[in-house]
Amino acid sequence: MMKKRVALFASLLLFLTLHDRLTDAQSNSTAEALALLNWKASLQSLTNRSVLPSWTVSSGTEQSPCRWFGIHCQGNSVFRVNLTSYGVKGSFHVFPFSSLPNLEEIDLSINGLFSTIPPQISQLSKLTYLDLSYNDLSGEIPNQIGQLIHLKTLHLVQNQLNGSIPEEIGQLEPSKSLPCKITI
Repeated sequence: MMKKRVALFASLLLFLTLHDRLTDAQSNSTAEALALLNWKASLQSLTNRSVLPSWTVSSGTEQSPCRWFGIHCQGNSVFRVNLTSYGVKGSFHVFPFSSLPNLEEIDLSINGLFSTIPPQISQLSKLTYLDLSYNDLSGEIPNQIGQLIHLKTLHLVQNQLNGSIPEEIGQLEPSKSLPCKITI
């Protein structure tokens, strides 16, 4: 009888642990979805089509962006945003930097992004690939891009950026052997 109680208690504990982890993953996914929807609301289309029509949520269902166009997930978390040549126009300032903790790759090239690159880009601590080329970004390249210690590829060509390239960009930690590929 005691063995059955121990087995039942262990099963219950395992269920509760898995349920908590699943609930946390769903709430993280929902937070990412809502943050991306906030950014979407700030965007316009360079064509006559609606902006990112697959980016929607329905009440009463899991709010996951993992099935949206241009969004790629690992598990329930966004790790890549790829809207290359999709015709979006807007500012990068509303982009949900702090709400996408597992984002590794961003490709927003060949669009209509304008204004400056915000210093909050440094909040994307896992970023390895950043392509913002062929947009209308202006101003200086923020020094904070240099804080992206995992960044391997940076493309900023064909924008209206000015000023010098921050010396922090492309500097390697002593333990790293691969240089950062930069096109500016």
